[in-house]
Amino acid sequence: MFNHENEKRFFKMLDLAPELKRFWDEKEGSMKPKSVTSELKMADKKESALFRFFISVWMGNSDYADFDFIECVKLMDDREIKIVRKWLVDPFFC
Repeated sequence: MFNHENEKRFFKMLDLAPELKRFWDEKEGSMKPKSVTSELKMADKKESALFRFFISVWMGNSDYADFDFIECVKLMDDREIKIVRKWLVDPFFC
């Protein structure tokens, strides 16, 4: 079961990456697994670094998104790194 407070924090963080909002349903409090899986198969690592980070926070692990923190941070731009830094100060998982 998800932690509702952390879920709220997640969607607030997701507001910083509006291009990724289509993969979650805030009203239902859920991830859209078919869309996520399809996108993961198509996107290259650079394009999907922040996406993989968000999935890992949502899932509470890096397995689903094959998220490698070091590899992804090397590929992220300044905006994306700023999102991750803010999360690192007070990490949470849904």
